[in-house]
Amino acid sequence: MNQLLLYLSCVVIFIIVDAPYLYTNAELYKKRTLAISGKSYTKRYYSAVIVYLALALGVIFLVLPRMDTNGNKNISLQSRIQNALLYGGVFGLASYATFDFTMHFMFEGWDLYVSILDSIWGAILCSIVALIISYL
Repeated sequence: MNQLLLYLSCVVIFIIVDAPYLYTNAELYKKRTLAISGKSYTKRYYSAVIVYLALALGVIFLVLPRMDTNGNKNISLQSRIQNALLYGGVFGLASYATFDFTMHFMFEGWDLYVSILDSIWGAILCSIVALIISYL
């Protein structure tokens, strides 16, 4: 598959997989933002797009090469899942934990529960995206 098409597909998959989590936890993040700034958060969608572009770069250039699929469609599902959990999960955990625990360090209103929950979600999200994108 063309690298640009693979990259754009990865961005779209991130958005699709992440949307239910964001929708389900919107109130939690609104409360945290309100506790920190005293007002509701602004929705700068272009910033969200930049985040997904950055995460897709990480999956394409850091995670997929480690998964060792090399375009081989005959790798077992079990092997793909293990690789996606290991490499995608570590990438997602590191990416999300960097943000979340920086927020926890800086802002009293950002509680530990949110940092842990979101960091775990980052690991799950990037594992799912890595697994899906490994088939393209």
